[in-house]
Amino acid sequence: MKRNHKTFGISDIEWFRRSIEEAHRDPVGMWQMIKAGRDGFGLDGLFLEEFVRDFIVEMIKGGAFPVIGNKASPFGWSPVPKYGGDPEEIADALIKDWKSSKTDPDVDGVWFAAQSVWK
Repeated sequence: MKRNHKTFGISDIEWFRRSIEEAHRDPVGMWQMIKAGRDGFGLDGLFLEEFVRDFIVEMIKGGAFPVIGNKASPFGWSPVPKYGGDPEEIADALIKDWKSSKTDPDVDGVWFAAQSVWK
């Protein structure tokens, strides 16, 4: 389903593409994905979940990995392998965690970054 940003008018696919580019320079938080879907694209409920799932899948296909902040790591980030390796599997696991927590993730949650950012 094609969706357009309420303010900028760009499609969700273009938003994902730009975020993938950003993840090759600086991590993109899951909290930012949810905020973009809810506030930028005006989504809620299952439509928001679908948006976030698509966003996660596209990020992973674009070379980003789930990471968390880690002060002991040389670059401040560590990969989170517990969610699996397949983009859809990772997205499903992250959505499940988000929904079961009954709260949105925050800056201490999962982010997405290319290896060049954290390795």
